[in-house]
Amino acid sequence: MKVLCLDEIAPHKGHGRYYLVISAPELGIVLDVLKDRKKVSLEAWFDQRSPDWCAAVEVCCADMWDAYHEAARAKLPNARLTVDRFHVMKNLNEAVTKARRAIQKRADDATRDLLKGCRWLLVKNGDNLTDEERQRLESMLAASPQLKTCYDLKEMFREWFNQSLNRQATAAGLDDWLARVQASGLKALRAFTKTLTTWRE
Repeated sequence: MKVLCLDEIAPHKGHGRYYLVISAPELGIVLDVLKDRKKVSLEAWFDQRSPDWCAAVEVCCADMWDAYHEAARAKLPNARLTVDRFHVMKNLNEAVTKARRAIQKRADDATRDLLKGCRWLLVKNGDNLTDEERQRLESMLAASPQLKTCYDLKEMFREWFNQSLNRQATAAGLDDWLARVQASGLKALRAFTKTLTTWRE
């Protein structure tokens, strides 16, 4: 098995208890569900596999929970550690939502009314918008140039994420995007860039 995925589930939302799901995407199966997402529990699970099994894992994909990466780094000697794209985009969409709230709060009454209930239009993939949704989004973005900048940056990042480029071109694209965010003055997106910088490798 070459690829391993680690992700948590919460049986009851907001109760603070998580289970760790360990899956093999190549095989389309769940290997195990651990009762918590602690580093020690995951390390113990790895210790139950053979050294050859651990050495065969080439990629370990997880969210940005440090415990997962620390355990994988300690127990999977040949694995490249990656952050799963769902959680990267989730963080970006949360940053876009924060930026929208700040923009809406400073807007005049007419613009504020126009921007009400627009969150889902902003975070939905542009390719998936219906004609009606696209028209409404365009009206909102026309009313707020700063919100348009925010949306354009989100879509630019999504397009960059979907490209298959070599490492050098990928890095150059990310550097360009980070510079654009810095120049935009959008504080909420700048917070997201710090996360990207921390997990860049």
